[in-house]
Amino acid sequence: MRAIALALGLLGPLVGCNRGTDARSLNWYVNPDNGGQTRLAARCSAASHGRYRIVVSDLPRDATSQREQLVRRLAARDPSIDLMNVDPPFVPEFAEAGFLAALSEADAARFTDGALKGAVDSATWRGKLVAAPLWANTQLLWYRKSVARRA
Repeated sequence: MRAIALALGLLGPLVGCNRGTDARSLNWYVNPDNGGQTRLAARCSAASHGRYRIVVSDLPRDATSQREQLVRRLAARDPSIDLMNVDPPFVPEFAEAGFLAALSEADAARFTDGALKGAVDSATWRGKLVAAPLWANTQLLWYRKSVARRA
């Protein structure tokens, strides 16, 4: 499961992909994928009717390097981070360091409506939703019983 975190409390322009008050670029740091997040950013940008544009920046491929890059940038108060994808194991660390702000009750309700409990739990720190569950993936292990038995 991945979560989208709203760095340093910036949330308003993204919620619902149609709110915002000024024509500005929002930088979204994402894990590399097959273009799905770029298409989502373009759809949300278009839905804002010119109020904002979401610019996607790819993070490194592996989770450890993603975390390292984000932590270094956030600790240095890099102003280029508006939105970021964060793996669930890193949500507590980022929240505890003050890099994530709790979502309002209204926004938390919108982001969690219909979401699986596990995804919501992994985006929550100290009883507050600090990241928006974005997607979950299922990992399967396929094996042949005969080969496993021999091993």
